[in-house]
Amino acid sequence: MQTVIATDPTAKNEHYLRTLKQAGLRITPQRKVICAYLAETDRHPSAYQVYEGIAETHPEISRATVYNTLNTLQELGAIVELSFGADHTHYETNPAPHVNLICLRCHKIVDYHGDPGIDALTERVRDELGFQSAAARIDLVGFCSDCRSQRIAEIRAMAQCSFSPEQQTLEVL
Repeated sequence: MQTVIATDPTAKNEHYLRTLKQAGLRITPQRKVICAYLAETDRHPSAYQVYEGIAETHPEISRATVYNTLNTLQELGAIVELSFGADHTHYETNPAPHVNLICLRCHKIVDYHGDPGIDALTERVRDELGFQSAAARIDLVGFCSDCRSQRIAEIRAMAQCSFSPEQQTLEVL
């Protein structure tokens, strides 16, 4: 049995609202706005980014409401928390199988939708262990191309500083 995963914004929004309602929570105007934002974004927002994205057009919304709603959706399994330390918690709002490319330096998260073999892996896990996944993702943690280039430049600069002027002259000769 294949799990149908909502990936279009309208279906994702309905899924978030239905999840909150099934948990016995009221669907307040603030929760509707938060769910709509999450459904529409193609980013991996932090709670602060969600708040900033909403507060300009909905100044009545509080940070506490945003944080509480995100925590509730995460606890109910509707979104996934991606944590990179105390100040770097982001939320995965895309339940479709994909790979997250996570930069350790700038904390940027990019989705890779090429075939990483997730479908075959989830089928094998289901067959071997009886575990039916609701969503699947793989995280590759490393350095994005911008950060790699910056780091290489930093290493070269440090290497040049570590040579004495005499050593640099000898190398030129």
